Amino acid sequence: YISAGSTTFNAALSATTTVRDLVNTINTSGIATAAVDDAGKLTVTGTGSSTLKIGVGTGTTGALAATNAAAGGVNTTFGLLAADASTGIASTSTSAVRATLIDQFNTLRTQIDELAKDSSFNGTNLLQGNKLTVVFNEKTGSSQNKIDVQGQTISAANLGVGTATQTTGAGNINFQNDTELATAQDALTQALSSLKATASNFGANLSVVQTRQDFSQSLIDTLNEGADSLVNADTNAEAANLLSLQTRQQLSQTALSLSNQADQAILRLF
Repeated sequence: YISAGSTTFNAALSATTTVRDLVNTINTSGIATAAVDDAGKLTVTGTGSSTLKIGVGTGTTGALAATNAAAGGVNTTFGLLAADASTGIASTSTSAVRATLIDQFNTLRTQIDELAKDSSFNGTNLLQGNKLTVVFNEKTGSSQNKIDVQGQTISAANLGVGTATQTTGAGNINFQNDTELATAQDALTQALSSLKATASNFGANLSVVQTRQDFSQSLIDTLNEGADSLVNADTNAEAANLLSLQTRQQLSQTALSLSNQADQAILRLF
């Protein structure tokens, strides 16, 4: 019976089992390794940082033998402590590298909360659970066209990212414990997936707003062009019309002058 954390390995041995068989069996458990030195001493070492429990038991069935081993009553026969099967042998080694990474991890964890709090614009923070309403027309009631963007409260705690420590506790990550580190890694992966889903939702809403903005701008340009066509004059055409009017005016004046001269010539005859 070997247990580390939540993993338990039971090795069924018989009277014909050799020490080499025992060593090989333990080495296949994945939670501990075994070796025999030149003096014939059997050494069992846990592969992780969880408390290692070792028990020896007997029974007519495998289940009974495992129960007997967990009690540790037979341990003393083999030079083991009974407590080795119940309370286990805790690891006393700590990693200095992991200890230095605790502050860095907690600093980054704090920045998640700070960045979420600072992501506010015009009094609205979608990362703090606020709702943003974007209105697309000037109408009211059921005729109003709008989109509501519901934010989410983003924080390290809500994302399932615990505080790094060197001890095991609720909401903490013991950096000296391999099992807790593996669990924390899974939690970080899930937090990243959650953030990607939130970003995707915001991106879809942004796409709708940008599409409406492009449509509105295109409509404004079309209306401006139509209004300009109604009121703006073509300078070339108007210049040609002005020149034509001036020419007609000059011709009219010349014709009138010639008419007056002809009338005067007729009066001289009398």
